[in-house]
Formats: sequence, structure tokens, C-alpha cells
Amino acid sequence: MSAANPLESRLLETVAALRGEVYLVGGAVRDALLGAPSKDADYLVTGVPLENLRSSLANWARVDLVGSSFGVLKLTFDSETVDVALPRTERSTGLHHRDFQISADPALSLETDLMRRDFTINAMARRVSDGALIDPFGGQRDLEQRVLRAVGDTSERFLEDPLRMLRLARFIAKLGFSPDPATARAAADHAGLIASVAPERIQTELLGLLSSRSAPAILESLRFLRDTKLFEVIIPTFAPCIGFDQANPHHSLTLDEHIFQAVYHAASRETSSLVRLALLLHDVGKPDRQSFGADGIAHYYHHEQRGADLARVILERLKFSNDDTDAVTALVANHMRPPRNASQRTLRRFKRDLGELWRDALEVRLADRLAHAPDGSDPLLEHQRDSAALEELPAQLEGFSQAQLAISGEELMRVFDLEAGREIGDLKRRAAEAVIEGEIENERDAILEYLQGR
Repeated sequence: MSAANPLESRLLETVAALRGEVYLVGGAVRDALLGAPSKDADYLVTGVPLENLRSSLANWARVDLVGSSFGVLKLTFDSETVDVALPRTERSTGLHHRDFQISADPALSLETDLMRRDFTINAMARRVSDGALIDPFGGQRDLEQRVLRAVGDTSERFLEDPLRMLRLARFIAKLGFSPDPATARAAADHAGLIASVAPERIQTELLGLLSSRSAPAILESLRFLRDTKLFEVIIPTFAPCIGFDQANPHHSLTLDEHIFQAVYHAASRETSSLVRLALLLHDVGKPDRQSFGADGIAHYYHHEQRGADLARVILERLKFSNDDTDAVTALVANHMRPPRNASQRTLRRFKRDLGELWRDALEVRLADRLAHAPDGSDPLLEHQRDSAALEELPAQLEGFSQAQLAISGEELMRVFDLEAGREIGDLKRRAAEAVIEGEIENERDAILEYLQGR
């Protein structure tokens, strides 16, 4: 956004008339220095009382007060909405992240407001009147060096809002930057505070991390969460996976590294965030299902169903929607399907069971196999072959039901001399399954011949 923007120009004109100053702050400044587009523009106004600012802005725009103590206004003009805030201070009143008193004060300096922000790269401002960059904490230098550094006292920043530790992980994934040692140590020291954060906020940061574009950066972010023990707090069920020896020649990596590599491969293929989330959880059931054969090799029978059960608990605790929870749980439960060299019948059943999720399920299977130890097979070739075969399956069979059979229940009763009841229902079910799986055509004579020969 530039001063040529109508909203920004009107805002600058209004504040100048009130003898104040307008600054663009936060992510928009950071993104501009990186040459990246920015979705949101946040402004800070100094030297003007809140009510004076509110009444003057209301002369030409819609103004909504977010909170008088926060000193934040929502300003809407010409279908664009931005935040306009006064400088503010935060004072601790307790041990938890909500135990802070926030007070807006138009007399505070810009530097005082920037001091309470999370990371130096987000603690810069651009004065709108002349475009000057205000950078009291070296944010531009850290941008150039690709470093994530907390502003001031790192512990204080994380105590103010523990969610900042997950924001740090998200910025690692989004920007490909590395935390400076002091910031990383403070995250590890205060990891337990994440337990006090609302699940919805954790969900947002986790999805933001997984949705990032750079697969290598996502991998580093997941390792950061593991190494600081933040992972064990946001997803306690994941703890047994960390450092878990899979004791199987098909898995040369520890379980956590295998999972992270699977997410990496999915991100490399630009899959959806739900596919990546499913891969993050796809093997959480393995530690509970480990058993050993006489040869000393570990096996994990039915770990996919155990993983699906655990995934549902995790997703519900983090307040994911019912639709997303159901989808991810289904992907976890079916992440080993279809098997290699699957028959046409097996592929039909897979597509029928997964419905609209079948493409995502194939992506989950592919990423999982790419993260295995090499075994001479070509997972990508198998993926392409199965995907092509599934695409070619007759679309009319998707959602096929017993009601669409080319023979009625009444005729089946006559042919087999049966009364209405469970036996007729079983005949119709078997016939429908045979049609769906491609064993027979949906024709009267074919159905009867099939059922009479069973």
C-alpha cells in the first residue's frame, strides 16, 4: 500500500489536521522490504486522542471501535478495511498469557509501542508522510541476515503472549528464516506456557505453518517445534513418536523424522493443508501397535486405525471443524491404501470408500512411501498408474446404491422364493457391491446369474 492509496491518503490528511503522525507498522513494512505482497495494512497514529481520531475519521469512513482500552479502530473506506491503533503499553498482572493490562496512550512514542512487539522484523514502521523507515531494533538487518530475533527481553515477549513461540515456528516455515540462539533457547525454556493458549489460536498457527510454500522451511519448522518440546505441549500424543526406533528395514528414520519427511514430500507436491495435516498425524498410532516377529523385525498391525482414533481426539481438542476432522481422520485411517499392484476391484473399492477424498488419499500414500527407506520400487510411478486408473473408473458408479440395481427386491423374492427381510437385503447388498467393484454389469440377467452362482 502506498500514499497514493485513497484510504491511506485520506487517513494521512485527517491525522495531519489533528497534528498527529501516521505510521504503517508490522507485517506490511516487513513484506515491503522483502518485496513480497502483503494482505493487511496496520496503521499507528501518535499524538491524537482516541475520541478525536474516531470522530474525525467518521466524517468520511465507517469506524468501528475494537476496544477503548486497546485503542484500536476498524476503518472501512471504499470496500477496504484496515486497523488504526494508538500506541499502547502492556503490564503483567499475573503468570498467564491473559494476565496483562493493555492501555492505549496517544502521548506514547512510536518506539515505546514497537518495543512490545514480538520480533524485530515486525517492529519496524514506515512514516506515511515522508516514507522514512523507523527501525529501532535492527529489524532490517535481521531481514537481510534471515534471522528471527525477539524484541528486547525474549522471555518477557513470550510471557506476554506464549503464542508467539508458535508464531516463531510459523515464520520459520513462511520465511525460511532461523531463530537466533537466545530466542530459540527462550522458546524451549517457556514451552510449557503454550498449554495456556486457546486451542483455536494453536490451530491457526499450526495450519499456517503447514500451509507455507517452502517444503525445506516447513521441515525446519517442524524440527524446531520438536527440539524446543513445543510439539509435546500442543500435541501430547506426538511425544512417543519422538526418537522412536521403528526397528524395521523399510524405515531407516526415527518415527518423528519419517513423519516430518512425509510432510516435506507432500509440501513439495503443493498438496492441500489437510493432506499435510493428515501426514503429520498418520503414524501417531505406531508406538501403541509395535510388535516383533521371530526375526526381531518390528511390525505395526492396524496402526492406521489406532492413528485415526488418536487423530480424531487431537483434532477435536484443537477445535477443528467437524468436516476437517472427518476428512483428516479418514485420510489417516486409509493411508496405506490402495496396496501395491492393486487390482481393478481393489481400486474400485478404494474410490467408493474414500469418495471425494480419494485424490488426497493417494497423495498421503505417495508422501508416506517417499519417506520410506528405498526398496527398489518407484512410488511416483505407482501413484501415476493408480491415479490414472482411478480417473478412468466409470463416473456413474460413484455413489451407486442398491436402489439403482436393475432388479427389484420383489423380483428377487420371487426368483429365490424368499420373504422380505434380511436375506433379500443381503442379496441386494452383494449385487450392488459386485456392480461397484466391476465384477458384473448392472443388468438383470447378469445380476441373477451372479447371485445364483454364489
